[in-house]
Amino acid sequence: MSQFEPSIFHLFDNLPPRAIRTWLKLYAKVADYASDHFSFFARRRSQVYEQLECSLLLNTKPFEFKGWRRVVDHQFSNTPLSAKGSVLHFPGGRFNVGDIDTTRFPTFPALYLAEDAPTAYREMLSLDPNDKIDGLTAKELNAAGNVAQFVVKGSLGTVLDLTDAEILRDFFEAIKSIILPTEFTRRAAQIKIPSMRPVKSLKELRETLFRDDWRLMPMQFDVPANSQVLGQIAYNAGIEGIIFPSGKTKKRNIAIYPENFKSTDSFVEIVGEVAGSVEGKRIDKRSYKKYI
Repeated sequence: MSQFEPSIFHLFDNLPPRAIRTWLKLYAKVADYASDHFSFFARRRSQVYEQLECSLLLNTKPFEFKGWRRVVDHQFSNTPLSAKGSVLHFPGGRFNVGDIDTTRFPTFPALYLAEDAPTAYREMLSLDPNDKIDGLTAKELNAAGNVAQFVVKGSLGTVLDLTDAEILRDFFEAIKSIILPTEFTRRAAQIKIPSMRPVKSLKELRETLFRDDWRLMPMQFDVPANSQVLGQIAYNAGIEGIIFPSGKTKKRNIAIYPENFKSTDSFVEIVGEVAGSVEGKRIDKRSYKKYI
């Protein structure tokens, strides 16, 4: 499905009290619409869920990597390969669900790595190349040493590579017949918002997965983003990782699901010397449970 555009929202500071009360009533209607809309698509996906899982699993490949990077805040530098943080914080990561609404959306962890150091750092802080924090660029902040950086290598058996423009073709074929009921179009018109119609092409589907504002849906309406839904299906299918392009540097990132290592020889391992206090230098089927 498509997503709401940020332009329909306004800052409270810009509105008088009367307008705020009106906005709150409108927001309640929009939130109800978004929840019902998500539930409709979830129900329709459940009808072809096995097909969706197969469409992803059959398009995976083995993937070995070395020289990739993991960047974490210094407070987490003793457990750099832990994926626990990806579920503890709202709303989770692009391809995993965190603490959005655990009664409706079970959490599942992911370990995020990047192809090189600049990408890892900018992804962690959501920094574009020209962005600054307190007057410092991403490169300058990195040099200042407020993070810990680790070189990693690994071997995975089943990886979905979203840098391949055709990799989701079968997935799209399985969902393209979903039609939004006219009731949703009518309700959207009544509250003067976009009706969030189903994606109409593979290109549009991919665009929804790589949006910079992917957090909009979970933050505004407590429902997972499209990329998180795809991650849930991949995770449930037993896929071990999803490669995706960075919106910050155009290099590659990977979201790894250590829990799916349980019956495989897959692993992720820190390369080189590290402090003696560092735990979990290698995550595999014997050790993953400690770090999810």
